[in-house]
Amino acid sequence: MSMKRILFLVLAIVVAAVPAYAGESLPPLARQALHTAQVRMDAGQFADAALVLREYMAQAGETVPSHIYLMLGSAHHQNNDRKKTLDAFQAGLKAYPDNDQLARNCAVACYELGRHADAGRLFEKAYALKTPRDPALLFHAGSAYYSGEDFSAAARVLERLLADQAQPEKDWVRLAVHAHLEAGLSEKTEAILSRYLAINPDEAPYWELLAKLHMDREEYAKAGAALEICYRLREPSGKELERLASLYAYSDAPLMASATLLRARPDSADMEYGTRIARLYTAAGRPDEAMRLLSRYDRSASLAGKKGRILYDARRFREAEAELGEALGQGDGAAENVYLLGMCAWERRDWGAARDNFMKLLGDKSYSRLVKVPLVVIEDIETARRESGD
Repeated sequence: MSMKRILFLVLAIVVAAVPAYAGESLPPLARQALHTAQVRMDAGQFADAALVLREYMAQAGETVPSHIYLMLGSAHHQNNDRKKTLDAFQAGLKAYPDNDQLARNCAVACYELGRHADAGRLFEKAYALKTPRDPALLFHAGSAYYSGEDFSAAARVLERLLADQAQPEKDWVRLAVHAHLEAGLSEKTEAILSRYLAINPDEAPYWELLAKLHMDREEYAKAGAALEICYRLREPSGKELERLASLYAYSDAPLMASATLLRARPDSADMEYGTRIARLYTAAGRPDEAMRLLSRYDRSASLAGKKGRILYDARRFREAEAELGEALGQGDGAAENVYLLGMCAWERRDWGAARDNFMKLLGDKSYSRLVKVPLVVIEDIETARRESGD
């Protein structure tokens, strides 16, 4: 919600609130003062208009009508004197505590002076006084509380506003969403968002906001679904699609993750990126698709090692050994390749080949602890075989 938009709505109230006193029963002196002040205001002589009204108030031997306070405050407002504007409206509200116009204009004057809590309270008062009820006053109250960062108060008022409206304005719902979100009321935020999106399903930013709510609650599948809708409504960046893919991967949806990564960079020449997609294919039980994807890259020791890893994960140990052996033959003596060769042999119960590869890793800090136990097991197996005469 734009604060400029809220401020515009609030200021519009003041401009529309200059009182119409014609036809009302007023004392002759009050009517004369109002007429003279109005003429001065129409001529742009706002200070003179205020002076006329103050002189009347000082000399009047009668109760000062509420219209005098309303016009005096409006004259000061037109003269850009915010402090005197508030003083005039407050004096009027003290004399006429049940006057909804004075309450409303006090609220506006407080808002313009940065007194947001007072503005919110007075807008609520104006709402309670006005007949028939004007729901926009509750929206202004929520706007004031939100501007003052009292998000709980804003959420309270806006929840009341929405509860009474079958078809609330978009701005009302938007502000209610942000107020509840800032107040930490995630469940109520989701309920308001869902209601809003059911009526306005083409609002991409609010699908994105719904996704954020789900992510905050670690509901990653729901977050991914909301982002999918968001990204169908607007073109996402590559980075946004990659983050969505991560959500799918975390939600144990590797095929969705791989499809999203391909959508992010359909013709990527980055082998590391392709390997990431290939591993997702493998996790989804589609190692052949993983191999086809990697076949687009030039043969190299690094590529052979990556293929070997994927084939090992797919439990295709003979094929994995061929790729890993090629990687080692081309000079990629990475400890991981040696370890995986050993594990392939282990899975095939080729204890000799497994031992030979594991032995090469005893001096490697990263793998020595991993291979010590398998080496002990292999030694026990071979000892048992010797003792049995096999």
